[in-house]
Amino acid sequence: MSLNQKWLILIGSLIMIFFGIHYYKKTSFVRYYKDACRLNDSSACNELGHMYEMGIDVISDEDDAMEYYGKSCDLENGLGCNNLGYMYNKGKGVARNNAVALKLYRKGCVLDEVEACYNLGSMYFNGEGTRKNRYKSAIHFQDSCNNGIGAGCNNLGYMYENGIYVKKDINEAISLYYDACQLGEASGCNNLGHMFERSKTIPRDMIKAKSFYTVACELGDMDSCNKLGYYNMDVVVELKSVKEMFVADNACKRGNFMSCYKLGLAYDMGNIPEVEQDRPKGMKYFKEACNAGHSLSCKHIGDIERYNPIKIEE
Repeated sequence: MSLNQKWLILIGSLIMIFFGIHYYKKTSFVRYYKDACRLNDSSACNELGHMYEMGIDVISDEDDAMEYYGKSCDLENGLGCNNLGYMYNKGKGVARNNAVALKLYRKGCVLDEVEACYNLGSMYFNGEGTRKNRYKSAIHFQDSCNNGIGAGCNNLGYMYENGIYVKKDINEAISLYYDACQLGEASGCNNLGHMFERSKTIPRDMIKAKSFYTVACELGDMDSCNKLGYYNMDVVVELKSVKEMFVADNACKRGNFMSCYKLGLAYDMGNIPEVEQDRPKGMKYFKEACNAGHSLSCKHIGDIERYNPIKIEE
């Protein structure tokens, strides 16, 4: 064995030892969580369940996740019951069983876990694991909304907007959608946008509609991004901020190629202070739109090639 080979083996061994020690330091806390769970600490059991379900700092194992969630729930931890119920509800690591999920959500709600109350309301609303019961769903949506669950506010708002079990009340629906939006629930913002755009019972206000669609889009609601694409991107107006670029990017991904064109302009011109000029990236957007049949983008590529070619750095 040559001296170089010995050095390579030594260096490799040192690297393995370093990363081994680093990994041990990173994950050694799991042993203490397990000790705590074994000593009937319900929150530690629930945390272990979450770690094994999501593969956080441990190898993902849904069987272990269910075991730890189950012990947490047995120890009267409402979040553990809710999380175990979710696994039965979605069929994660176990055959889907909504009847069992319903019981677990109900127990979690009794233990004051508001997310479990919301999930219980959804089960009653949709008739999962039980007959539909809109009275009970309204109660649980209201309870979860009062305790900061935006989806509960949104769903209750939907019931008031459409007169489902409760008396139809557009003003109450708007109020609940607004609460949901304020709590970061994208569907609440989207529903507000829809009401100001299309409702026959309140004055149409496209400025408000676009404002709420923008918030919903930023929260990840693709339907709102798509609507903004159609309403805001059909006229060639130069993008002026990172926020507008975000909206345009989501609209572009949803097939609005005017938005792709406008993104191409933003990167090609570099006129947004927070965004570095990147002409090759701009060309990528132009070509995407051109290939989809967007004539302005094709013409712009031609203009670039004719008057201001992109220089490739060697």
